[in-house]
Order: sequence, then C-alpha cells, then structure tokens
Amino acid sequence: MRIKNWNKFQHFKDRKPPWVKLYRDVLDDLEWYELDPLASKVLVMCWLIASEDDGNLPSTKNLAFRLRMTEKQTNDCLNKLSHWLERSDINAISEQYQSDSLETETETETKKRQKATVVATPDGVSQSVWDDFKTLRKAKKAPITQRAVDGIIVEANKAGWSLEQALTECVVRGWQSFKAEWVADKPKLVNRFDVATTTVPSKQGLDPALVKLNQDKLKVVPPSPEILAKLQALRVKT
Repeated sequence: MRIKNWNKFQHFKDRKPPWVKLYRDVLDDLEWYELDPLASKVLVMCWLIASEDDGNLPSTKNLAFRLRMTEKQTNDCLNKLSHWLERSDINAISEQYQSDSLETETETETKKRQKATVVATPDGVSQSVWDDFKTLRKAKKAPITQRAVDGIIVEANKAGWSLEQALTECVVRGWQSFKAEWVADKPKLVNRFDVATTTVPSKQGLDPALVKLNQDKLKVVPPSPEILAKLQALRVKT
C-alpha cells in the first residue's frame, strides 16, 4: 500500500525528509471536501508516514499503531481514502470490514433480543419456585416468554389457583405449561347396579303383567274340607 502519485509530494530520494509538499489544488478537490474530519486528518498523517519509505505505507496493524487508532478505525478511514491510495487489498479489506461490521451488528441485535425476552419474576411468585420453573422450561427447550406466563395466569384464574400454585404444580408434574382442566375434579363413575330402578307406568294404562296378576287372584278359591282334613293328618304324622 502506498500513496498515489507520491513523486508529486516529494523529490528527495532514499531519506526521511522533515516535510512533504502540499499543493494548493487540494482546495479544489471535491473528494477532499467530502472527507469527514477524522479521515482528512488520517490522510495528512499517511502522507507524513509515507515520506519515511518513499511513499510506501506500513501494514495496517503497524499503521494503526502509528496513528494511535484501532485497526478497525484505521481500515474505516483507509476505505474512505481510496482516491489517494494505491492498494491491491482495498476490496478485500472493505469486504472484511463490512462483514465484521455486519457480524458485530448481528451479535448486538441478538443480545438485545435475548435481553428483551427475559421475563422478570412475576408478582406473588417466590424466587425459588420461579427458578425451578425456569429450569424446567430450559430442560424442555421452551423459552419463557411473557405471552406464556400470561397464558398460565389466565388458566390459573380459571382453576381458582394462584400463579405460584400453578407454577409449583408444573414443576412437580413436569409440565411446561398449565391448563385449568388438568387439575379440575373429575366426575365419578356411577355403578348402575347401585341405583334403584323404578317401573315406568305405561302411557296406555296399567301394565299388562299387573293386570294378569290381579285376574289370577280373582280365580283363587279356598281348599275344600276334605283337602284340609288330609293336610291336618299329614301334619300329625310328621
């Protein structure tokens, strides 16, 4: 990497001059006016440093040290100075810088999202219960979100439970969520043999079976005296 058109800045050879030429035409250079203050300052310093090696500049790492800047700041400025520099690696450095910047921004956004999703311990829930519930959710790879907590609160209210009771039940039973129906009283099954059955009257009148019984009762007659005497004799013998 070197200064473009270095011979224009100096005619001394093989020495470290105390000064470099700065032409007045820089006043009419649009590229110069579009530089930010830091980049323009770095350009002048690069001219001075390049005078030590016939217009050549040191590596980015060494140049950053001479400029008392980080390598990232140095690369940022050098990418803005392509109008005054000759470097074969400008595209590679520019792409690497953009990639590093994008990666840094992505990491920053990821951290922000992670911080945003951290749910504080809800009111009325002890820290120990909350920590146990977080451990359970983590084991099940189910991040805790505010929406998930709000859903549990709704179901706990349906069941007439407090949020702490619902979370404790989740921890004990290994549930990552909570439903009121899971803790509702189950209806008992009734044995049909334990229930007394009743006869439903016929819509057409008396039950035919009852009618026949009544008719049979009318046909019954008392035993004759002879039969009664025989029955008495049998009782005496026995």
